[in-house]
Order: sequence, then structure tokens, then C-alpha cells
Amino acid sequence: MSEAIRHFVRVGDREVHYRRAGSGPPFVVFHSSPQSAAFVLPALMPLAAQWTLIGIDTPGYGGSDPLAVAAPSAADYADAAAETMTALGITRAPVYGTHTGAHIAMELALRHPERVAGLVLDGVSFNTSEEAQERYDNYAPEFTPTADGAHLAWAWQHTRDQIVFYPWFRAEKNRRLNAAMAPADYIHDIVLWKMAAAGYWLGYRAAFSHDSRAALYNVPVRTSVVAKEGDVLAPEAKRLTDLPEHIRVLEATKDAWLEAIRDCLAWCETGDADVAPPSMPQARVDTWRRYVDVPGGQRLVRLGGGAGKPLVFLHGDMSSSRVVLPMALASGGPFVALDVAGNAESDPLPESGAALTAYAEDVRGVLDALGLDSFDMCGSGAGAALALELAHQDARAGKVVLSQPVLPDPAARDDYLAHYAPPIEACWDGTHFLTAWHMLRDRAFFWPWYRRTREAVRRAEPRIDPGRLQLRLTEWLKGRLTYGDYVRACLSADLGRYADLGSRVLVTCRPGDRLEEDAARVVAALPGAATADAPDDELREAAGFRAFLDS
Repeated sequence: MSEAIRHFVRVGDREVHYRRAGSGPPFVVFHSSPQSAAFVLPALMPLAAQWTLIGIDTPGYGGSDPLAVAAPSAADYADAAAETMTALGITRAPVYGTHTGAHIAMELALRHPERVAGLVLDGVSFNTSEEAQERYDNYAPEFTPTADGAHLAWAWQHTRDQIVFYPWFRAEKNRRLNAAMAPADYIHDIVLWKMAAAGYWLGYRAAFSHDSRAALYNVPVRTSVVAKEGDVLAPEAKRLTDLPEHIRVLEATKDAWLEAIRDCLAWCETGDADVAPPSMPQARVDTWRRYVDVPGGQRLVRLGGGAGKPLVFLHGDMSSSRVVLPMALASGGPFVALDVAGNAESDPLPESGAALTAYAEDVRGVLDALGLDSFDMCGSGAGAALALELAHQDARAGKVVLSQPVLPDPAARDDYLAHYAPPIEACWDGTHFLTAWHMLRDRAFFWPWYRRTREAVRRAEPRIDPGRLQLRLTEWLKGRLTYGDYVRACLSADLGRYADLGSRVLVTCRPGDRLEEDAARVVAALPGAATADAPDDELREAAGFRAFLDS
């Protein structure tokens, strides 16, 4: 058994995110909505001893770009899957799909039978036309982020009810599922995937509008419909009668489920003997993503802006490379933005509680892997400390922009370390989502955010757009248990260590903001540092970096 490694592959104008594990013939896996391949692959990992597992994130889910279709059908998703297999060099392979992923897998076999050596449908709905319409209309309501965070409470309740009833909107005795409530961490992950998807409802609607019964009876390849004990969709397999010889139904207990999947694979026809190793992601015109392998894990980076000396963006607390991406694009030149270890899509450092020097060394390893000979930097918020430490360590570093730095007075440091970046533990009732939401909102009103006193009032124009907050929330909570190590390392920075960097540094801050105190302290500690007012619009702020960098 091996670990699943994350990759991107270019498919037309889209980036497709997938996970790969094992060796041998390829076995292509499609997940359920609203999750990603990270949800379905762990249970299949014992198969990696004989197969190369390829878990593909459905377009719009996980790390995959959405399709350029307002309401994709199962056929649209299936065609996209075939294109992804081509991009991965997979000519023919057994295909697995669960729940909404089973509809994609089934349609793939129907539309591209030459690509599918066998089909494993692990839980699939075979609705009547009335049921399909009812579920299409009610199962996956759309939602829009609201300023008060009410959508978070709705998403939590929606997910819990899906565990209690099927369908969840029919809260009736005969619809009650014989199952315990799932752990809070599990529900948290589902809600997070739901909020991060580019329209979580699209995959469900594609499934409920898919005539799965007609599709199944017309699939020309060997097909196993698995009815797993406890699966909400297992009873629907009993609706299938008079199946052709190449289609069968397998009932499996929870303990015997993996052996049933092995049996399905043994029943499949022969596909490709192996699959080529992953290729380097191709560059796009605006920005593209890739993972960099470093000791202890993978780091996600975003690159763009063409050739030349890049500006490396180091995000601050409760943030990620995706959050700072608009600023990177507005900076007017080549850039590299990365998720710092333990944040968003980057694995944490091997040791908890690492010092700032370790985070800087980790970033250096990423930049080494990218082959950079020289670079400038922009550190935002608490990330300003990481930018200074990296400039101190690495002779390749040129100029440094500290965008609204968070570097507390040594007298206040213990207070910051104790309260600024608490772990976000999943609560059974989902209230931790609302806590996190208000932590983000209160950053716009008070500084530090946790003080909420008259003396802590911020006078700068608040940035509380619900969509922007939603993006930041989902990115931050991907690393909710490890982000604090990074923040505390940054808050512990000793400015005296960087006094010789002053002539290479620009410090920005919004006039009248309480963060001016931190900015003034940084300028005093770095003789020769330049200063600039940061406009309320971060895109105009980024455009203003260029004059400093080019001077």
C-alpha cells in the first residue's frame, strides 16, 4: 500500500486535480458529491498493491476547475472524464464510481465503451421519474453566502439531515435511516467540500436528471452493481430485474465490501498494462497550479505572469495562495504564490511547533524545486515575518514588500500567542463554523480581532464582502488544526534580526488603521525601509508595488 500523491493535469483550458497511488494497471475512480477523491480513495488503498489508483476530482469539486457549462449533465461529466483519461495517457481501464460518481462512470461506459474495461457501480440510484423530479427539485438547494453567516448553519443542518433521512427533505418515520449520527469531524469535512465546490448542487442535479436505469441496460461492458450494507442507495439495486449476462448485482456486508470490489476487478476485462508517470502541469496564460514535493509532504504553488524575476507571495494568517491570488495577478509581473506548510492544500511540517526558521527553510526548498535564481517577495499580514526571515536566509531574495504587516510589540506578544490563532475544533452542532466566520469578520472591526473593545476599534474601511469571506473561510479551515503553528512562528519573529534588510523593504499600511502601530515599529527596526499608504482596494495596492520593485 502506498500514499496517494496529488497532481494536476491540463485538459483543454481546465486544470484537473487527481490523486494517484500504487503501481500496476490503472483503476480509475470517481467520487460522490460534494466530496473529492480524498473521500473515496482511503477505503480502496489496499488495492494499490496491484493497481495504480487514479482518483479524479469531478469538475468543480475538490481541486478541479469547473466545466464551462451552466448545468452540466452526466454526459458532460463523462466526456470530461474521457478527456482526462486521455491527458493521463490511459487508453482503457476498469472504472469505479460511487453515488453521483457512479452516474458519471456509467455514462462514460455508455458513451466511450472502448475506454472502459469494466464498470464497478458502488451505490447508484435507480429512481422513478417522480422520485427523480422530486429529488432534483429538493435534494441539493442552492445557497449564497450571507453577511451574518446564516448559510453556515443551513449547510450544517442540511448535512446532518442527510445522515438521518433519505431523502433528507422527507423527515418521516419510514424515511428514517438506521444509522448513528456521524462524528463532527466527518460532517465538518462534508460541509467544507460543499462550500468550496463551484456549485455543489450541480453534480446532484446531473445524477437526478440522468436516466440511470436506461443507461445501465444499454452499457455494453461488464458491469457490477455493488449494494453495500448500510449504503442508503443499496436497496435501489433490488429494482433491477432481467439483467443481461454482462451486468450483475453483488450484495456485500461492510466487512466483505473490499473483497467484493476485488471480485469486480477480477471480472473486468483487460485494460492498460500500466500507466505513464505523472507529467509536469502545463502553463496557462493567466495562472496554473502544481504541487512541489519536499521532505515531509507536498506544497501547492500557483504560478503566472510569464517569464522574468518573480514576485513570491507569502500569505498571512487565516489565508492561502488562493486568497492572495487577485493581488498576485494585479502586481503586473511574474509571480509565485504558495500555500505555506500546514495551510490550505499544503501538508504540515513534520514537527509541530516549528520555529520561523523552519518555515523559511521549507519555502526555500519549494523555490529550489521551481529552479528560481532570484526573486522578490511580498509578505501579507503575519506572513511579513516569513518574508523577512527568507530574505535573511536566502541570497537569491531581492526586494521585500511587507503588506500591512502583523508583527506585535514584544510586550503584547504573549497575549497574541495565546489568543490570536486558536485551533478550530469541530463541534457536534456546527457552531465552530459560525465562530470562525465571526473571527474573520471581526478582523475588519477590531485589532487584534479578539479584543473587541472600544480601544481596539479599527478606523479603516472594512472588507466584509460575504463572498470574499466565504473564500477565505474555506481556505483557512482546510488547515484548521495546523495553521496556528505557522501563525505563532510568525508572531514570534525578532525584528532586530533583520535590521540590515531595511534598504530593500517597502512597508504598506492603510492610513488611520490600528495596524499603523505595527508598521511604524517595523520601519523603526529596519533603517532605510520605505513606506507607502495602502489603498482600501488590494488590487490597487498590488499595482503600486511595481514602482518599488522596478526602482
